[in-house]
Amino acid sequence: MTTSRAIYNHQGIKLLEGGVQIDASLHDRLLVHRLAAPLDESIEGGPLVSGMALREAAEAAMARWPFFALMGPPGRVRSMLLQSIEAIPLPRPVAFHLTLARETRPAIFEHSILMALLCAHLVREGGAPIHDMTVAASAGLLHDLGMLHIDAELLDAGNTLSGDERRPLYAHPVTGSMLIARFHEYPTQVARAVLEHHEVLDGAGYPRGLAGESISPLGRLLSLCEVVTAMFDGDRERPDQRVSLLLRVNPKRFDPSLVPSIHRLLRALPPADGEVDATIPESAAQLRTLDGLLTQWHTAAADSAPALDAPGRAVLKVMAEQAERLHRMLVGAGITPEQLDFLGRLTEPDSRLRAELWALQNELRWNLRASANQLRRRWRSGAGGQAFPAAVATWLDDVESLDSAA
Repeated sequence: MTTSRAIYNHQGIKLLEGGVQIDASLHDRLLVHRLAAPLDESIEGGPLVSGMALREAAEAAMARWPFFALMGPPGRVRSMLLQSIEAIPLPRPVAFHLTLARETRPAIFEHSILMALLCAHLVREGGAPIHDMTVAASAGLLHDLGMLHIDAELLDAGNTLSGDERRPLYAHPVTGSMLIARFHEYPTQVARAVLEHHEVLDGAGYPRGLAGESISPLGRLLSLCEVVTAMFDGDRERPDQRVSLLLRVNPKRFDPSLVPSIHRLLRALPPADGEVDATIPESAAQLRTLDGLLTQWHTAAADSAPALDAPGRAVLKVMAEQAERLHRMLVGAGITPEQLDFLGRLTEPDSRLRAELWALQNELRWNLRASANQLRRRWRSGAGGQAFPAAVATWLDDVESLDSAA
């Protein structure tokens, strides 16, 4: 890639001449600056991602993942699905972003292809025409363009991000929405849905904490597709098991008109081969630890609330509701102290129970981390700069120390 013209910052200071070669490192450094013109309008390169390239990537994804192959069985349905993806409008700056993702952030590109497939499939299942499938596929494909404006080192899977380091991550829906809104080729609902793709119906999402009908229909679609496809990113173990459990234990987070389609796909998959890594007693021990953190949260919130002002107490109240929901999730799954005692002594092989417990403790761990991150976000914006009470800070540290390798 080379600069097609000189690049200036917003103060008119020239940063680069035209014709300068841009490597990944220089590109990332340029993103730090506030530029006079969007960077994607000042860089040119080789062949850009095309509609046919998107179609080929979608076909490769279906070949890799049986779950996504089920969406497009050979014949008319498969043809419609691939046609809707090939027809996604690609203004040159958008094609440039996608090319950059494919070449330098392949995980983001592959995730976006999966999103486009699932969004188009769910809309088709609802009886929509191919035009609406293409609109939904566009939103799915473009939902993470804002991630390309985050330092790649922050997104390294081995990194544990601090509160300040998470801020660009929480802002990426806003960045992506602003990028897409520049192009008339996309209906306004696409930019809005990109802004909302991390919002959930119970109000626990970001960047605005929207709930229920405040989230647009296409935004609710993206929100569900985001959590489903995230389970298939990389080489996660038993993604279908994780998706099934996630949707069963979070019934109030996602659009109930869309979730049955996901369950139909999951039921059509053949049973997974082999055993999960954790034994039944090991998963039971993990669940006991996680259950203890929920109890610790209730105690920390109750002890801390009297010394806080009204905004601080309001934040703790919201988080207490989150903890109660997670407790109900455990009870609904039949996990009680007595049951954990029994499971901790169980040595008989039971592949189905072993996989279910493994998925449950992974889902609860993820939810605890998400709740801790939500607490930090809400505290910064709603608690008026107060420091965390000691008991709450200790709880956050304990959640942060959970093993994140699962």
